[in-house]
Amino acid sequence: MNSLADYVRWVKDLDFRAYPFRDADALVLCNISYFDLAPVFSQEKPEHLVSDCVPMIEAGEAKLMITGGDYGNGEILEAAARSKRFGSLRLSDYENNVRVDPPLQFSAVTFHAPDFSFIAYRGTDASIAGWRENCMMSFTLTEAQALSLAYAERVIDDGDWYIGGHSKGANHAQYAACHLSDEKWDKVGHVWLLDGPGFCPEVLDPKIDERIDPKTTRIIPEYDIVGKLFEPKITDTKIVRSRERGIAQHSIASWMVEYGDLAVTDHNDPGSEWINHLMNDWLESTPQKDRAVFVGELFDALSADGTETLDQLNPDRLQSVLIKLTGVSATTRKTIAKIPNKLLFDDAIQPLPQTKTEKLKAFLSDQRIVGSVFLLSGVILFLMSGFLFELTTIVIVAALAVVQLILTIRKLVQQGGMFGETRGRFFVLIAVLALAVILIFKEQAMFLLGSGLYGILCIALSYYAFWLGSRQKEQPFLRVLNFIEGAAAGLYGLGFLLIPQSTVRPFAISLAACVALDGLVRLGYRLVRFCIRRRQNIV
Repeated sequence: MNSLADYVRWVKDLDFRAYPFRDADALVLCNISYFDLAPVFSQEKPEHLVSDCVPMIEAGEAKLMITGGDYGNGEILEAAARSKRFGSLRLSDYENNVRVDPPLQFSAVTFHAPDFSFIAYRGTDASIAGWRENCMMSFTLTEAQALSLAYAERVIDDGDWYIGGHSKGANHAQYAACHLSDEKWDKVGHVWLLDGPGFCPEVLDPKIDERIDPKTTRIIPEYDIVGKLFEPKITDTKIVRSRERGIAQHSIASWMVEYGDLAVTDHNDPGSEWINHLMNDWLESTPQKDRAVFVGELFDALSADGTETLDQLNPDRLQSVLIKLTGVSATTRKTIAKIPNKLLFDDAIQPLPQTKTEKLKAFLSDQRIVGSVFLLSGVILFLMSGFLFELTTIVIVAALAVVQLILTIRKLVQQGGMFGETRGRFFVLIAVLALAVILIFKEQAMFLLGSGLYGILCIALSYYAFWLGSRQKEQPFLRVLNFIEGAAAGLYGLGFLLIPQSTVRPFAISLAACVALDGLVRLGYRLVRFCIRRRQNIV
């Protein structure tokens, strides 16, 4: 398999008559649309060539308007601009509109070959406005969607036309294609939707896709999250392989090509499927009006300090955002609370493997991690057994004090020594320092706090272990082990709350031994299962 940049170099001397337009070419053009083409269009000419991007590239001024970094996008642009196949394409009608209030992020450009024209809609850039507009699609139509339709209606003229886009750009391409006038739609030969979300069913009837389905190809990566949101129902859907892992597969620059066509597979990554189930279930369980309140308050907090792009979200600004989020409405707090609830207690918490090999790999990975963590935790607890409560409480309180002191001083410097803006932080700092003094000088205070923390933690782990055991249906051994862990954790939790200070060390040593033993049992069980499966030639 080869990269998309390799494909561009391979077909560089072949025009579209010698080697007709295909899926990989749609990827290349949509990748080019992610670059700021304003320097190219700064000259007062209606059209330019893709090869006109070369001076911009050589000057180091090729600005990638995308969140998440360059996964090879720049390499693809340069290879395309220097090639005969793509460099000779004419560029026209470049638009890039970004506005904070009301939020808007829309960009498109049109490529022209002798036998066809291609409209490419850009996906989300790094602007807060763009991301806010993304989330708004979960409860309303957006101005950018309306602009995508107006752009296509204005640009499409005589000849054969293609439409495409990636991520939010795919949603714009989908919206424009679904709503084009019949006269314009008849001139569109094909539509490419590259890993983009569909339409919220409360906003648009999902059956609207039926119009474009016969002339549309939808392409998503193996690990697909974005393209599964309000998933478009397109018959010709292809799953492409990527050289990246996880959510990074969303980047079209990471998609692979084989013998001139996309390198495809027949199923999605199991790890992404339970996330999709989780996200869709969360959206379905959150009323449309609550989504609107949540999105509004979240992005008001993100942009309150004048932040306009995600790149500007440094640690200090993030803390300010978190402080502002503490004052959100009950609706938003309720909406946010659903996320960890779904994550911890949803039926889809386990990945949905497809083949026996994938089931084995998922199982081995889970038990290896859990067993190793338990074993390491047991060793750490044993080493800390003589001063378990003291070290834990000192580390926690000291860390809080240092962090608050640093942040308070930084904020005070930024505000030019004005105390008013930092009053809240001073109160928090004083409270943390007071707690530290109490723990150091007040007899029994450190023991009481430490025993309370460990007692509550063990009881919470007991509840989680019992819940996990009740959900474990396929592996009886793990079910029994979970129940034993739950009972032991509950007893240790009560013990920490009730034992006298003189018995902390032996009690902590016994807990360390149990935790380490639990880790060894899990690792041993994983090894036995692995050997059995390997003997059966499943691995």
